[in-house]
Amino acid sequence: MILALLALAASGCTPSIGDKCSLSTDCSLRGDRLCDTSQPGGYCTVFNCGANSCPDQAACVLFNPSIQGCGYNDRSPSRTGRSFCLAKCGSDGDCRAGYTCSDPRGAPWSAIILDDDQSKLVCIAPPIGGVSSDDGGFSSESDAAVCGPSNPPVPGIDASPPAEIDASMTDAGVDAADAADAADAGGSDAQADVADAGAGDADDSG
Repeated sequence: MILALLALAASGCTPSIGDKCSLSTDCSLRGDRLCDTSQPGGYCTVFNCGANSCPDQAACVLFNPSIQGCGYNDRSPSRTGRSFCLAKCGSDGDCRAGYTCSDPRGAPWSAIILDDDQSKLVCIAPPIGGVSSDDGGFSSESDAAVCGPSNPPVPGIDASPPAEIDASMTDAGVDAADAADAADAGGSDAQADVADAGAGDADDSG
């Protein structure tokens, strides 16, 4: 009798999808649920869920169904796809603090609901640095596209021959010109000295 009561009490305290956690054992001692510690305060969930496989009051959502930033799918689902059970909700009041009740199919998540019921809203963390969009969802201010038109422009390759360099405009050319000027100036002085000496000799002979 006592064991039955303990089992009943334990079943009544089983954490639900979307509850806060620090370890996966906070979500289930049987190992059928894990704690997604990448979410604010931790998030009890089931990883790699399938269509209509989540517990009651939860939806199976596939994130990254296509390669991020690309307008095509390399396969279905994409190799980047990851599915999780998320808590269903009707309004933000049904979610924990730090979470919003949103349609995961909207921006910026662009996820896919794998269940038959496509009208589900789930408790999901708003994007970091996201801003509200006109349709009540969220959009990201920065695009991390990897193969879309927002890629940074790549300059073209210049195959033309390098421009010729005027040696007279380089430092070496300027230095050579200065040296030549100095030599010319020295030669002129020497010639002037010789002329002066010749004139002196002529005066002495006269």
